[in-house]
Amino acid sequence: MVLPSYSFIFIFLPIVLILYWIAVSRKLYALGKIILLAGSLFFYSLLTPGIKGLIALLASIAVCYAIARFGLAQNLPKAVRTVLLSAGITGSVLFLIYCRYLSYIGELAALSGSSFVMEAVVVPVGISYYTFSQIAFLTDTYRDPSIRYSLLDYALFVSFFPKITVGPIALSTEMIPQFNDDSRKTFDYGNMSKGFYRFTLGLSKKLILADNLGKFADLGYANIPNLGAANAILVILSYTLQIYFDFSGYCDIASAICLMLNFDLCENFDGPYRSLSISEFWKRWHISLTRFFRNYLYIPLGGNRKGKIRTMINTMVIFLVSGLWHGAATHFVIWGGIHGVGMLISRFVSPFMKKVPKAVRWLLTFSFVSLAWVFFRSDDTAVAISMFRQLFTVGFTPLNSALIAASIPTEFALIQWLILKAAPDMTYYSGCAVWIGLVAAGIYFSAFSKTSAERCAAFTASRRKLATTVILFTWSVLSLSEVAQFIYVNF
Repeated sequence: MVLPSYSFIFIFLPIVLILYWIAVSRKLYALGKIILLAGSLFFYSLLTPGIKGLIALLASIAVCYAIARFGLAQNLPKAVRTVLLSAGITGSVLFLIYCRYLSYIGELAALSGSSFVMEAVVVPVGISYYTFSQIAFLTDTYRDPSIRYSLLDYALFVSFFPKITVGPIALSTEMIPQFNDDSRKTFDYGNMSKGFYRFTLGLSKKLILADNLGKFADLGYANIPNLGAANAILVILSYTLQIYFDFSGYCDIASAICLMLNFDLCENFDGPYRSLSISEFWKRWHISLTRFFRNYLYIPLGGNRKGKIRTMINTMVIFLVSGLWHGAATHFVIWGGIHGVGMLISRFVSPFMKKVPKAVRWLLTFSFVSLAWVFFRSDDTAVAISMFRQLFTVGFTPLNSALIAASIPTEFALIQWLILKAAPDMTYYSGCAVWIGLVAAGIYFSAFSKTSAERCAAFTASRRKLATTVILFTWSVLSLSEVAQFIYVNF
């Protein structure tokens, strides 16, 4: 069972919601949390083949909870608590490295002539996200020993099914108190309707926009030698928009489910493609990851308190680690390094850029981010370099007819059919119009339209909202048969 799927939307989610609200309506609050935990563990058990992933998750929960509850939260000497914190963080990081980075370590070793080859026994889904959440929990408990949660609360926080696979990286201090807040135990029709509205927005982002744009991106990256500059531009833009709608769509779904349960999940996106600088982009993109690196790595390294050179080094360390977090490959590290350099340049030129028109600043930022995504999307550095060669090919190359014909979204076939009815010789041009139109729509909705959070905050029930929600939900459900895996599940 994956999210989204027919089984999740029409069976799993309704059952969990109904059972939870029946339990809490009868003031069986502990039972309500048990229902959510059981549902979360069941959901997670279906994501990783066999039970190894579930065992790894439960083991990490048990170890981190024991270190925090019976060590960091106790009145022990500071030196002992420091050793326990170091052991907990080191153990979590080493397990993450074992699960995700062994093959990459082998590749690096091969460069020096070593024949090191080793594969992890299991790669638990979402390990990067729940590992960071638990590192934050250990650190917060070390800083404030009064933080003490029950094992039930902590296990539910770590495994909570809306966020465990793709985040956001929530903090225990912001989620667990909500589990025990009696004011959130009353069924709220307003939150349920807002939740369904945002759930639908998330589905439509993923299924209508991201997956269809992904068809162009996938076929383009599979046929780089045949692209030319014009096709390369559209392929790069397609992926730029795909990854935003894919990831933010998931976060909308996660936030919507939490809203249906009267919980608030931290926002992970705030219109990042509106940004006028790289520093602004990272305040709006993957906000929970940026927060984690700032609070638990950048500031402990010294932040900006130890001079300009140290600040520059700390910034680059953060972005290189961020690149490596996204994937065990050199091209991800390069992607992180590009953004690190971009961040430093952004800070340096910030005083001068205020005089530059906003439209120019937006175009420069959007172009920089889009070009950096080439390294993120490519299978390796050589593929990225090949894409850039096509992008800067001299001369005009028309849009590739084979690429267009192979990647026309199913739901847009009717539009193309209507065009061909009026003009039978317009097959090629109608395909071009669909692709360019989809990219243009993606740019509009990602950079110039309201975010899902803004739409949800201003939500008022109306017939127009109901009609829009029903249409988008139906359209999305009809597209479920062709759903692609969320991109960030791999990270």
